[in-house]
Amino acid sequence: MRKFTIIITIAVVANLPGCGANTSNIDTPPPASGVKATVNKISPADALPYTQAAYSQFIDVRTPAEYAAGHAARAVNIPLNELTANLGRIEKNEPVYVICETGRRSDEAADLLLRNGYSWVFDVAGGTSAWREAGLPIEVSPATK
Repeated sequence: MRKFTIIITIAVVANLPGCGANTSNIDTPPPASGVKATVNKISPADALPYTQAAYSQFIDVRTPAEYAAGHAARAVNIPLNELTANLGRIEKNEPVYVICETGRRSDEAADLLLRNGYSWVFDVAGGTSAWREAGLPIEVSPATK
C-alpha cells in the first residue's frame, strides 16, 4: 500500500503547474529572430482580454476628437500622424494592439510598427465600430493635446 501511495503522489506532483508541466500555450512569444514578422488581425472579442491586461499596449490611432467621443476601454490615444514621433512610448518586446474607427488607419499603423522593428503587432479587425457593435466596453474622455 505504501508503494501505491508514493507512486500516486509522484504522478500528481509531476502534473502540477510549475512542476514540469508544459506552459508553452500560456502566451505566444513574438517571432524568433530572422523570422519575418507580420500583422496579426484579431477580432474585438478575442482582443478584449489582452487589451485589458495590466501592462497591455493598446493604441487608438484616431484623432483626439474621435478618441474623446468614445474609445475602446483602456486604449491610449496616439494619432496616426504622431505615431512615428511617439515610438519611444511603445515597448518592442511586448504585444501591441492597434485600433482606429474601421480598420484602415490601424492597418497603416501596424505596418509602420513592423517597419520600425515591432514584431508582435495585432490589428483589431473592424476597429472601434466593430468594438462597439460587439458590446465591448467604451470610455469617453476629454481630448488631449
